[in-house]
Amino acid sequence: MTLTVRANAKINLFLDVVGKREDGYHDIVSVMQSVSLCDTLTVAQTQGDEIAFSGGGLPNDETNLVVRAARAYFALRGKPFGVRITLDKQIPMAAGLGGGSADAAATLKALNALDGDRFTVEELAALGAGIGADVPFCVWGGTCLCHGIGERISPLASRVHAALVVAIAGEGVSTPQAFGLLDRRYQDYASFTSEATPTALINAMQNGDLFGTVSALFNRFEEVTEPLRPAVSELKAMLMKQGALGVLMSGSGPAVFGIFPDAAAAKRAADQLKSVGVRAYDCHTVESDKI
Repeated sequence: MTLTVRANAKINLFLDVVGKREDGYHDIVSVMQSVSLCDTLTVAQTQGDEIAFSGGGLPNDETNLVVRAARAYFALRGKPFGVRITLDKQIPMAAGLGGGSADAAATLKALNALDGDRFTVEELAALGAGIGADVPFCVWGGTCLCHGIGERISPLASRVHAALVVAIAGEGVSTPQAFGLLDRRYQDYASFTSEATPTALINAMQNGDLFGTVSALFNRFEEVTEPLRPAVSELKAMLMKQGALGVLMSGSGPAVFGIFPDAAAAKRAADQLKSVGVRAYDCHTVESDKI
């Protein structure tokens, strides 16, 4: 049996870092959103118990989140089966779009489907938390409010169907480096209290209010990333000039997204950015089929 599954990228419509834990990790509050920009995985069950992987220029070892996810699935199952996984990579890597996490989540879901839906989505998301902080969200997909390090997921029923342009230029800031910059800015969060809240964003999305959604976009990482990476600010300005209603960096960057009035406007903007050498993708928000 062979399955072909999509691994949708994610963007952060709201992302705040609200504290530093004793284990060195950080607590976040984020509204994450699946988008139609995606990788594609073809997963085939084979004889024996070997995990075979190819594609994306990635190795067939534990540094590959797809392989790590497959091994974690079989460890939970208790008995492996043979599988051949082929990845068609389209999501830019190390861009704040959760590509590796999306691939890992898609692997878990595909193996579970081949296995007769042995585990619930909640069980797969809990398994994914041991692979990467964004994997639980990617298992759920759609629109979710995420707490903790990202593993506590509350699915949201959004009525906003947004046309987007995701754009990337210049070098990013690694996620650990970005957290470190925030730690220095806020003295390791010793007495930090955030005034940002996702309430207005969530209400707007649940009411289908696109303009309310745009006005409530927020990413705490922008305040430490933009001074180091002028390309982020330049991309945001370019997207606004091309007609975006609102713009924001995703994750710790360098990807930036713009929300546009409609798909035609998004495509025109993406084409214009590509004509000047910017990596740009017109896409749209994707809702979950699990709520």
